[in-house]
Amino acid sequence: MTILLLQNVSKSYGNHQILDQATFAVHSGNRAALVGTNGAGKSTILKFIMNLEEPDEGEISLMNGITIGYLPQSLKTDESLSIRQYIYNAQKELHALQRRLNKLSAIMATAEGKELSAALAEYGTVLSRFEQRGGYNIEYRIQLVMEGLGIGSLDEGRYLSTLSGGQQTRVGLAALLIETPDLLLLDEPTNHLDAQALNWLESYLSNYPGTLLMSSHDRHFLNRTVNLIIEVDDYTHKCSEYPGNYDNYKAKKRKQLLKWEDDYHRQQEEMKQLQERMSESGRQVNHNRPPTDNDKFAKHYFRGRVQNAISKKVRNAETKLERLQDSQIPAPPKPLVFHLDFCPEVLQGKTAMHVSGISKSYDGRNPVLRSIELSVEAGSRVLITGPNASGKSTLLHILAGRMRPDTGAIHLAEGVKVGYLEQDMNTGHRSSAFGAAKTVIEAYRFDRTGYEEDLIAELLASHLFRPEEINKPLSALSPGQFRKLELARLISSKTNLLVIDEPTNHLSPELIEQFEQALRQFPGPVIAVSHDRRFIEQFGGTVYRLDEGRLTS
Repeated sequence: MTILLLQNVSKSYGNHQILDQATFAVHSGNRAALVGTNGAGKSTILKFIMNLEEPDEGEISLMNGITIGYLPQSLKTDESLSIRQYIYNAQKELHALQRRLNKLSAIMATAEGKELSAALAEYGTVLSRFEQRGGYNIEYRIQLVMEGLGIGSLDEGRYLSTLSGGQQTRVGLAALLIETPDLLLLDEPTNHLDAQALNWLESYLSNYPGTLLMSSHDRHFLNRTVNLIIEVDDYTHKCSEYPGNYDNYKAKKRKQLLKWEDDYHRQQEEMKQLQERMSESGRQVNHNRPPTDNDKFAKHYFRGRVQNAISKKVRNAETKLERLQDSQIPAPPKPLVFHLDFCPEVLQGKTAMHVSGISKSYDGRNPVLRSIELSVEAGSRVLITGPNASGKSTLLHILAGRMRPDTGAIHLAEGVKVGYLEQDMNTGHRSSAFGAAKTVIEAYRFDRTGYEEDLIAELLASHLFRPEEINKPLSALSPGQFRKLELARLISSKTNLLVIDEPTNHLSPELIEQFEQALRQFPGPVIAVSHDRRFIEQFGGTVYRLDEGRLTS
């Protein structure tokens, strides 16, 4: 049973094509994921379904009567609400059903005859829906979901304005899961979850009673939760469906690409041979030896027959070449990947960074960090783990020199230059992070010297942006595209010690794999915080845990 159908949907922003006659279907019970490069249109599709944007053409059809829940990448909440009020407001259908049941109960208490029969019939229908929506176990579900997402300890009377962005997102996700809509739309739901919450969410969504459509960069999460991959192709701007999980999709794509490349090169070689044959035949016309008896008639007769034979071969080759050109296989797309070239000075045999006795408190009473000690050797890899809100981002902010500790000191070896990739810029910070910059290239050039042509060439050399994208307004960038801009600036900063906070957030799986490969080749030390389990497997290094303000190995 089809619950969602996109038919021939197209969308452009200015001259930039996002979708072109894109079509796919999601059936009842599917757990589907949209995958594709950053800016390919995954979030745009989810916004179409929610009527937050309109396609230029095409149709989006939904099954009649279904409920839909949506978690955007950047959740905007009414911060004047408490956690309990926000959760309560999300259960609108359930509360409406409860009110109707109460009203019908009052009617049945005094009604007779047909009125009573009608009230009884409606009561049965409404009660069935109320039970289906989990009306009798709502308090249990609230507790289950809040605990599972790691926010069960928060005071329900606490206002959203006092929560971090990550906590607000988890409250928003909790409200959706408690509501249990028929169609659940999630845009990067794992960005603010620690390992425990991720494991819980995987288990919960694997048994979700409704239909799921989401976008996620987390490869492990996709493998555990989905049974359908919908690829949004940045090359054709169309959608293709692949039954199975993410690894199945990657294996099928790899086979398709290999066949495409093989067919393309085989056709190119055949066309090249035909062109060479035509050129060689043309030369032969002028180099055939005449008969030795000098018989003019025989001479012209012989040459005419040779020329006719050669001309026939040329015509045959031309016909075959034209046929191949009419059905020419397009060149396989070259993936938009980047190659990190930090050009760092190698800090051989040195302690690149030594952290001594760092403490930090935001209110002067409750320390987030307590006497942190850490030595980072040249070429080492340091991974800092811990639950949400344990102070990991605060620690990295201090290590990168963006925040002063209350006590303690950081000592850097001579020649160390720290490059920092922070976890997430909120919308307000994004608009002010690069001064008055309005476009990608202006933001890339911010606080840098050099000729504009050289900086443009430098940005394009990162392979993170195409030429037509460098003048794109910052306001039009998706979170993933903004992340690529931050990476481009990091790449060109020629740092030799990296501090990276949740570096895979918002990036497409393809770019994450390129980033992992680049980090393996980076000779300088790297300090990272990440909840991405595949990234952690690839990263290796010494693992530290930050909990209750203390860092332990």
